Amino acid sequence: MKGIWKNSGIKWRMIRLLVFGWIVPLAAATVLVTVVMSVRLSKQMRETVTNSLSKVASLIQAGFDECNKASRDATYLGVVQEAYNEYLNTYDEQKLYNDITVFLTGQYRYNKRSDCVMLIFTERPDLFYSAYDSSASYKNVMSFRQNGLNNVLALSESLDTGICLYTDDTGMYLARNLVTSSYKPYAMIVMKLNPDEMFGSLKSVWGYSDAAVYVDGTLVYGDELGFAESAKQNYDIAFFHDSKNQPYAHYTSEIDRSVVTLKVLLDKAAITSEKKIGIYIVIILLVSLIPLFFIVLRFFDRMVKSPVDELVTAAEEISRENYGYEIEKEANSKEFNYVNGAFNDMSRKLKQQFEQIYLEELAVRDANIKALQSQINPHFINNTLEIINWEARLNGIYKVSGMIEALSTMLNATLNRSNIQRIRLSEEMKYVDAYLYIISERMGKRLTIKKDIDESLLNETVPRLIAQPIVENAIEHGISDSGTGSVSIRIYAENEYMYMEVRNTGHMTEQDREKIRAILSGETEGMDQRSVSIGISNVNKRLKLMYGDSCGLSITDDEEGTVSLLTFLREGGETYGER
Repeated sequence: MKGIWKNSGIKWRMIRLLVFGWIVPLAAATVLVTVVMSVRLSKQMRETVTNSLSKVASLIQAGFDECNKASRDATYLGVVQEAYNEYLNTYDEQKLYNDITVFLTGQYRYNKRSDCVMLIFTERPDLFYSAYDSSASYKNVMSFRQNGLNNVLALSESLDTGICLYTDDTGMYLARNLVTSSYKPYAMIVMKLNPDEMFGSLKSVWGYSDAAVYVDGTLVYGDELGFAESAKQNYDIAFFHDSKNQPYAHYTSEIDRSVVTLKVLLDKAAITSEKKIGIYIVIILLVSLIPLFFIVLRFFDRMVKSPVDELVTAAEEISRENYGYEIEKEANSKEFNYVNGAFNDMSRKLKQQFEQIYLEELAVRDANIKALQSQINPHFINNTLEIINWEARLNGIYKVSGMIEALSTMLNATLNRSNIQRIRLSEEMKYVDAYLYIISERMGKRLTIKKDIDESLLNETVPRLIAQPIVENAIEHGISDSGTGSVSIRIYAENEYMYMEVRNTGHMTEQDREKIRAILSGETEGMDQRSVSIGISNVNKRLKLMYGDSCGLSITDDEEGTVSLLTFLREGGETYGER
């Protein structure tokens, strides 16, 4: 036999080597691995279901904790107690309704985990307030008020400072007492929880087919699955089969004094097919790919994956604006070392260029703003001096003092010795008042001034000398031509924007409208560059430079007159020129 093998060709030598050196040992190993893998796959599937259900249970617990914290804020923020104390002093139910409704809406209306939130004063259940975001949620509020309110109020006496879950035919509610500083309950806050938001993560359990959730034995999510009889004292995850050999898992836990049971029905076909697929994959890998796999994997990991991961990490740092980030680890190949070096050079140059561009943008913006401010109408001072001189000649010295003070205010605003670009709205209105005082002295009863200013906005910051050119324009074109008229100034806010509306009783002609459009769009070449035109153009440009294109100046007219509207971005908004 030895001679036969010795004299055989290379082909048979290779066959012998493969059969006895690889195929036979690999076949035996495959049988053994298949048996072991079948057992382990069954165990692993159970562990996978258990682990995924455990993670989902943690998410659900986190959802209850979030709702718990949201309900606790009603006490800690103190808004409700302050409003109620004020009500006890004034018995103004409308004021109480406004304060509580605003608080509930701002604090809870957009909480996805709750459909609606209700607040009831325990000593006055008729003082019932709610916040909701849909008609369906409103129906939930009315249903609770009719059917569940008395039951929840009955829980208040034993609830102390904790919370509880209350369930009925209308859904699941989280209730909490609101207490005074001496821990005396005076109100209850009740949140109707959204089952889909609270328990929707059950669909991510591995092998999920269906699910149900019970709170103290009451079904609150999903459909009755026929095995709600699980032991409520088991506060751990378990994996079972029912009478039909249908696999399912459950998890029971105590949440906020209530027993919550999660039931997940598993897809038997998916689990079985997963088990078979796993075995098939193991057999194929053992037969043909295991040796080659590890060799290629190690080579790929060392030579390609590791260097690429370094490049990806570096690219992510660049995308987060961490310009100048460099790859320090040396690669295992000459090619990747070259790429890493080129990347580092690019990163350093990119950092230098961005820093240079940013500094140039700041310089250009500041230069533009200063240039625009320097164009504020200088001839107004001459006009004012003429008026003061005229008053001094005709009326003596009594009115001159006031006009000089107003002029001083205007001069200080124009000179801006401290080089401050933005000032508080209250200070800006002082400049406007000074200008209006001077104009009122000149025009007398022919000019009527009206103001409607939201005093809560007086601390907002605005560009210096942004309002006076618009008021001057309103008087110049709305009053001077007709001889008499009125100017109204209204300042108000909506969302993140603040608006200053200057209205006069004059009307624009079609020629005026075309001129205004050209001035505001910057198409002023060949036009008569009067100071008023320059002023409103500067105002529009300054607002857009400081706040972006969403802000600026618009001038329109209607039946009552001409309206100039200045739009500002309020403090806290992201401005166009700032980083």
